[in-house]
Amino acid sequence: MVDRASARSLAARTVRIGACGGAAAVRMAAIAATSSEGTRGTRLAAELARLMERLGGAFVKTGQILGTRVDLVGETLATALGRLHDDVEPMTPEEALRTMRAGLGLTPPEFVRAVGGPSVAGGSIACVYRAERGGRVLAVKVRRPGAGAAIAADMAVLRAAAGAAARLPAFRRVPFMEIVDQVGDCLMAQLDFGAEAANLRRLHDDLAGIPGVVVPRPVPELSGDGVIAMEFIEGLDRGVIEDLPARVREAQITSLVHAVYRMLFIEGFLHLDLHQGNTYFKPDGTVVLLDAGLVFRMSPRARERFTGFFAGMIRGDGEVCADILLSTVRRTDPETDIAAFRAEISDLVLRNVGMVARDFDLPAFCLDLFDLQRKYRLYAEPEFIFPMLCLLTLQGVVKRHHPMMDFQLEAAPFVMHGLLVTSGATG
Repeated sequence: MVDRASARSLAARTVRIGACGGAAAVRMAAIAATSSEGTRGTRLAAELARLMERLGGAFVKTGQILGTRVDLVGETLATALGRLHDDVEPMTPEEALRTMRAGLGLTPPEFVRAVGGPSVAGGSIACVYRAERGGRVLAVKVRRPGAGAAIAADMAVLRAAAGAAARLPAFRRVPFMEIVDQVGDCLMAQLDFGAEAANLRRLHDDLAGIPGVVVPRPVPELSGDGVIAMEFIEGLDRGVIEDLPARVREAQITSLVHAVYRMLFIEGFLHLDLHQGNTYFKPDGTVVLLDAGLVFRMSPRARERFTGFFAGMIRGDGEVCADILLSTVRRTDPETDIAAFRAEISDLVLRNVGMVARDFDLPAFCLDLFDLQRKYRLYAEPEFIFPMLCLLTLQGVVKRHHPMMDFQLEAAPFVMHGLLVTSGATG
C-alpha cells in the first residue's frame, strides 16, 4: 500500500518530470531548428545536462554514468554531462546547517564556517565542504534535504515503467522488477551516511594493499546522520590525467583496474560510482577513490559464479560460461534449445577473447549476451547486472587512457585468487 503522502510525492514528481521533460523537448527542438551545424550538438548536449540537473535524484546519477562513456555517447555529450560529477548547483548554507544540526547536534564552529563558503564539490545526493579542525584538514559531506523523496519518487516511476515492460510478450521473463528494485536499493542506500562511512572504511582497508591507490579515512567522531567527515585529499583535479606522461597515466590506470578487480573477484564489494568526480589521478602517480555511497555487496554465490564466468572468458572457454549462465536460470521451457544456446554463448566468448581494451567492446558484448538470453528465454541472475555496470564504467576510462591494456588478462591473478578464496570457503 502507498500512503497518501507518498502518493502525492510520486504524483508531484511525475508531473515535474513531465513538465521539465516537455519544456526541455521544446527548447531542444528550437535549438535544432535555429543552431548552426557547428554549435547544434554542443547546445543540445548542454540542454540535456541541464535537464538532468534540474530533475536531480536518479536522473543526475544516470547522467554521471553516461558521462563516463565517451566511447558510447561521444565527446560532446560526455563533456556536457561531466559537470554533473561534482559541479551540481550547491544547496544553500541554511539547508546545509539544518542537516548538520539534525545529524550532529552541537555543530563544530569550523563546520559552520565551512558551509558558509563555497562547496568544493556538489552532486545529486550531497555537497562537500573543506574544513580545518584541530590541525587537520577535513572534507565534510552534507546530505541535501529532500534527496530521499526525489529518489524514492524516481524509483516508483521506474518501477511502473518496468512493470509495463515486463507485460510485453518479448520481455515477459526478464526480471525487470528485480533489477529496478536492486538499483533502487543501491540508490536509497546512498542516503544512509552511517552505512557510507562504514563502506568508506571498508574500501580503505580492502584496497590498502594496492600500490598507488588512496582512499580517505572517515572520522567517526565528527560524523552523523546526513554528515560524513573524512580526510581531505589535496590537489584533486579531474583534468590532470590528460597532461601526464603516457607511462604515468598507464601505470595509474593499471592501479585502478587492479583495485576494481580486487573488489569484484575477491571482496565481492563493488564501487558502482567510479565516474571522474569520484576517481582522480594525481601528478605524483597516485589514484584517489572517493565516495562509497553507491556500493553493492554480491552474495558469495553470485561472486563465485561471476568470477567463474570471467575465468571462462579469459580462457576462451565458452562452454564453462554457458554452464554458469544456465546454473542461474530459474525456469526453463521444455522446448528451449539448450544446445543452441550453449553454442551461441561459446561463439560469443571466442569472438571476444584476448582483445586489448581498444578492441574489446564490452557494451556490445553485454548487449549480445542479453540478446541471447532473451532469444532463448533464459535469464541469468540479476546480480550480474552490477559487476557488469562496474566494468562498463571502468572500461570507459581504460579505453581512453590505456587502450592497449589487455583488459581480460589483467584480471587473471585476481580471478585465480577469487577462485581459491571460494574453494577454501566451500572446502
